[in-house]
Amino acid sequence: MLVEKITSRQNPLVKRFRRVRVGSERQFVFLEGVRLIEDALRSGAHFETVAFTSALESTEPGIRLLDSLQHVPCRGAHVSTQVMEAITGTVVAQGVTAIVSRPHYDLDDLFGLGPSLVVIADRLQDPGNLGTIIRTAEAAGADGIITTAYTVEPWNAKVLRASMGAALRLPVVAGAKLDEIIPLCRLHKLKIVASRPSLPPPPRADRKERAGKKALTYNEADFTTPLALILSKEASGIEEATAEIADEFVSIPMTAGVESLNVAAAAAVLLYEVARQRNFFAHPPRR
Repeated sequence: MLVEKITSRQNPLVKRFRRVRVGSERQFVFLEGVRLIEDALRSGAHFETVAFTSALESTEPGIRLLDSLQHVPCRGAHVSTQVMEAITGTVVAQGVTAIVSRPHYDLDDLFGLGPSLVVIADRLQDPGNLGTIIRTAEAAGADGIITTAYTVEPWNAKVLRASMGAALRLPVVAGAKLDEIIPLCRLHKLKIVASRPSLPPPPRADRKERAGKKALTYNEADFTTPLALILSKEASGIEEATAEIADEFVSIPMTAGVESLNVAAAAAVLLYEVARQRNFFAHPPRR
């Protein structure tokens, strides 16, 4: 890393950081903080620029990070606290930000991997939920994530923090349309399973869904075959159009009177049931 000193808020590099931070340069991602930048280094992300203040050198984790960055072929900028505040729009206690290349995957890339578990995040708008789902999906052995239109940007700063860097490692396809996704699921023989808010389960003999679709509690479903799991926003649940293309619905039973689970919590229950059924715990994959 070649380091220069920047003291002016009007420096072109400051303006460049701002553009990336607000999403004006979509091929790049803005990172902030020691932990997230460490995660990016471990994931093999391509660093373009790093900016840091003297505060980074005041802690052991900061010193270790700065030492690691010395070996990264990128531009470095030692900036004042005022310049860092201009870059981030806030006071940054850890004193480090970075611009890295955004990982790029399209649907053909993801399905070309021969996936056996794909998570489809449908219209999820809370960045903390999406980030947690991406982190959990990686932990439970999913092959990738697809987000649909009206879902929060997967490389939003809040999503990245909640994912603990998983969004930089796990293949993520953003903003896809269901009418593009579903034919590929069919072609690659992935069963399409949609989560639904839990209702008190009816007697087994009466358990039916519209259009004859199966309605199962999550531990009744067969998750051993290749599948695409659709997670929809908890407030409105799955849309009618999405329901039409699902092969099965699954829900998580709860005590009467309890609201439906947060979508990220529901995702964790479902993904780890998939992992359990596939004997994931005896042979966890290495990425």
